[in-house]
Amino acid sequence: MIPDSWTSSARGIAQNRALRRALYAAVALAAVLLCLFPRPHVARVKILPQGSNSGSGALISALGGGGVQNFAAVLGAQKTNYLIIGRSHDVQQDVVERLDLVDVWNSADQSAAERKLGKMVDIQLLTGGVLEVTARDTDPAFAQRLVEGFTAAIKARLAGLGLELVQTKREIVKARLAEANTALETAERDLNAFRIQNNLPSPEAELGAAVSTRLTLDAQIRGKEVEIETARQFQTDNSIRVRTLVSELMALRRQRAEADQASNGENALALSSQTAEYVRLYREQQFAETIVLVYRRFFEEVSVEALSAESNVQIIERPHVDPDRHFNLSGIALLLLTLLAAAFTEIYAPMTGLTRRLRRPGPQDPR
Repeated sequence: MIPDSWTSSARGIAQNRALRRALYAAVALAAVLLCLFPRPHVARVKILPQGSNSGSGALISALGGGGVQNFAAVLGAQKTNYLIIGRSHDVQQDVVERLDLVDVWNSADQSAAERKLGKMVDIQLLTGGVLEVTARDTDPAFAQRLVEGFTAAIKARLAGLGLELVQTKREIVKARLAEANTALETAERDLNAFRIQNNLPSPEAELGAAVSTRLTLDAQIRGKEVEIETARQFQTDNSIRVRTLVSELMALRRQRAEADQASNGENALALSSQTAEYVRLYREQQFAETIVLVYRRFFEEVSVEALSAESNVQIIERPHVDPDRHFNLSGIALLLLTLLAAAFTEIYAPMTGLTRRLRRPGPQDPR
């Protein structure tokens, strides 16, 4: 319980205008001193994660088309994901380990150091997808070390996620490429065996240029469809890559239609059974060869992504300490609270008559 002497003293100060105003002035002065001392320093850095098809850019999503609204939605999701990564537990844990903050702050454990770190450092998303990392501390050198540690941790995290994605894509493409090579070997073996067994010339000489062109286009169309299906495993339908592949597929189909018109409707079904089988084997060989080329191209792209996965962050503004004067937020909050209390008791309460109603004695018992 609060002692009666304290209660009576507080009541006396509250009812004495001079003492009350002196108390407000003393608290306001203390709040001003807390605002200025100890002087806080703010260090900041501005970084721009690279949103490309390599590394972490492929991890988040490829920038897509589909109109301005769809583009803005995809771009906004990409920026938000970068902010989530920057504020993630993995990044904070990496910073604590890099700077050995458990020993620096004499924290009980790593979790306590991470909680303190979260109160001192803030990450904001600026216009254009730029991440701004700010740290407040009374030691300017230590504040700058904090933002440098966050920059390194964010870069390492994005690189790690990018490499994980690249490794997954590499395993998928390598398996598909092995299957495609096996299918190509089988198709070539069957085609050569049929040609030798029936003493046939090369497919181009036997079938003619028109049929060979159409069969090649058929293989390219099927290969492009497989390429689109594979690309959709890593990117959305609105990505630039998928939309480009769809446009190439439409162009191949137009070429195939033009080839049919140029040949006056002739097709492989009008050929003899032996030639039709030769056409089927040649078509399968062309398709298998196209698929091998598709997966080889994917494998080369994945190799390039692996080389560029670590180059995922661009330093827009190097780590530095702000030259401007900063103030302690706790002192500012105390000063505002004191001013509000003084305004209420010294201005609002007398104007509204609230002070007189509070001082008016209660009704006495008539008995």
